[in-house]
Amino acid sequence: MQCKDCQEEMRWIANRNHHRCLSCGKYEFASPLDDPAEPLVLLGESPGVACSKCRVPLEFATLHGNWRVCLCPQCRGFVIEKGCLATIIHQKRMSFQGEDLTPTPMDHQELKSELDCPACLEVMETHPYYGPGTVVINSCEGCGVAWLDHWELAAIIQAPGKRPDRGSSPIVPTRPAIDFAARESDPMLRNGASLLHLLLGI
Repeated sequence: MQCKDCQEEMRWIANRNHHRCLSCGKYEFASPLDDPAEPLVLLGESPGVACSKCRVPLEFATLHGNWRVCLCPQCRGFVIEKGCLATIIHQKRMSFQGEDLTPTPMDHQELKSELDCPACLEVMETHPYYGPGTVVINSCEGCGVAWLDHWELAAIIQAPGKRPDRGSSPIVPTRPAIDFAARESDPMLRNGASLLHLLLGI
């Protein structure tokens, strides 16, 4: 596929379900934003910070109809509270009825990448997802949030492996206690609301 902006060749990123131009960085997605495998609906609001990858403003969106995320409209990566992420994965793997997705080999170069947390601006931990699938995610322990690239959640849900028992409950990480006094530089603080609170709607 040729990039519509710079006319250079675009690279197919199989485990992200999109093409990307390595010259200008443009994305071309193989699925719409509301694709049932990873449905996202923009809410028309912004938290006031930019995507750590694309430097464009993040926007609030709902994921799978229930969970609030901060979405990058350009790369479709998103920030999500870690407890919500654990619940989504548990519920969606438990109820998934389709065919298992053959995992692509993990790109170990991704483990060397660094991404700043959009909440506190500290470097997030980059690590393999500790569960099904060959996905590398970024997480911030201090803020209690995780960053997933486009289609990583769908890859986890559709990955082969043991699925949760019907009626079982997810193991949800403990939410961090945020010390507002020590976080005055946090760009997500808006009248005492942190990114974690904004995502949870509290």
